[in-house]
Amino acid sequence: MEPFAWEPEQMADQHGRTVVVTGATGGLGLVVATRLAAAGARVVAGVRDLDKAARVLPAGGGLEARVVDTASVASVTAFARQLAADGVVVDALINNAGVSVSRFGRSADGVERTWATNVVGPAVLADAMLPVLGGPSPRVVLVGSNLSQRSARTPDLDAVDDPERFRQFPAYIASKTAAAALAVELGMRLRASGSPVRSLIAHPGIAATGMNGQAETALARVAGRIARLAARTADDGARSILWAATADGVEPGIFVGPALRRSDRRLHPVPVRGAAADRAFQEGVRALVDQVVSRATA
Repeated sequence: MEPFAWEPEQMADQHGRTVVVTGATGGLGLVVATRLAAAGARVVAGVRDLDKAARVLPAGGGLEARVVDTASVASVTAFARQLAADGVVVDALINNAGVSVSRFGRSADGVERTWATNVVGPAVLADAMLPVLGGPSPRVVLVGSNLSQRSARTPDLDAVDDPERFRQFPAYIASKTAAAALAVELGMRLRASGSPVRSLIAHPGIAATGMNGQAETALARVAGRIARLAARTADDGARSILWAATADGVEPGIFVGPALRRSDRRLHPVPVRGAAADRAFQEGVRALVDQVVSRATA
């Protein structure tokens, strides 16, 4: 596909569709959830804090909040199971929740927090929700990072849980590369099984969201402020995600988002590149996720 102009005002009527959006109480997730609900969709906002959701999400209008912590295998599994038990048919899952932490720490499942939230949780959630994905054009949309496309380095999976080798920015890039690899791997499995579900990746460019403020050191906070100076607004960054979640005839496996230049408002669909497209790396990340799930469910 060639670059194309698209604005949220071109979004088709969303009445009759149900969309799950994780990380929906701030930044891109809040914009996406609010826009989809305004267009008529039933939006299930996956949140960690119901009190915060009650404060920031618009009341009514097809928006409902349910608890899910994407850093927890048990939480994402319970979330998907409850949707199934309630008979909810989901047209699109938007795996948006993500973090960038400046100090090493482990999740309840024993994996570094960045990877737990950005890689393991979204992958487990996507698989757990496959039975409830339906409708005329079901899809899983991963909110990715263009940094994964621009990095020539293949992340070292042995470094994921090593506190001595942890650095915030490399860990974040590695996690987004791994998440993109799993999105590609999911798409391959879906096509091989004949499933109608599509897997694709949408990136917001550099977006001014709370992610830039997820810093615990002075240096990281300065870097976040510099990033915000070059950033698109959350509304602007959300355009690619909204298109990926709602457009007809989307091609599975694409990586779509804006150019670095803010003056270029076109969306650019491109193939997944770099380590995320490498089959050996995909298999390595899948094995890591499987190991975490095995420990969490033992």
